[in-house]
Amino acid sequence: MAREKKSSLSEVAADFVREQILQGKLAQKEKIVENDIANQLGMSRGPVREALKQLMYEGFLDYETNKGYSISMLSPKDAYEIFFLRGNLENLALERCCGRILSDSIFLMEDAVLAMKAAVAEDDMGKMIQYDEIFHKQIMASGQMDRLTSLWETLSPLNGAMFYTIKQINKYTAEKNLSPDLNDGSESRRGNNYLEHQWLLDILRRNNLEESKNAIKAHYITSGERIYRIGRQMKNQDIFYNG
Repeated sequence: MAREKKSSLSEVAADFVREQILQGKLAQKEKIVENDIANQLGMSRGPVREALKQLMYEGFLDYETNKGYSISMLSPKDAYEIFFLRGNLENLALERCCGRILSDSIFLMEDAVLAMKAAVAEDDMGKMIQYDEIFHKQIMASGQMDRLTSLWETLSPLNGAMFYTIKQINKYTAEKNLSPDLNDGSESRRGNNYLEHQWLLDILRRNNLEESKNAIKAHYITSGERIYRIGRQMKNQDIFYNG
């Protein structure tokens, strides 16, 4: 029973710190002090320590010996690899179903897109991440290969850090007034999770394998290349902290 309570407390602490990061209440590179979090939540430091280890695994925190934990983004290399792997796994699922998304999955994707619209209006990144996961899991479900879906799910814990990293990169490009670097029409959708997934859904509904695969490639791999390129610039300026 005590073990279950401790696990629950660590989840409460992880949810609290994660939400603080996603809402921008904790700044990039800001140090996380176990004792401060424990006092805020009225718990011992043990569950907080477990929570911080989990958040480091999820890509939200960096750890340095004798310095402790601090807020970080994913490294350019990690961000690119996650995008590359997710995109290719979803395209494998599309190949398995010949580009035909299950009808039940289409309904769930439609609901997810509507929920994303509300989340964007509320600027609720936690909900955006939640419904993004639901949306993309339907592509995997349509492939009807359990092991392929399980492999895709191993990347899910990093989804929140991906959203956070993209937000920081989009903020950087806006502040620097960088010129658009893509000519595929995605500029109008960039930064708007609802518009991007509505665009994806419209294409997936057509049941055209090649068109769907190209859309997933644009959504993940081309975007991943952009994140890597801009992320390297940020890292050179000591803005990209992790890795």
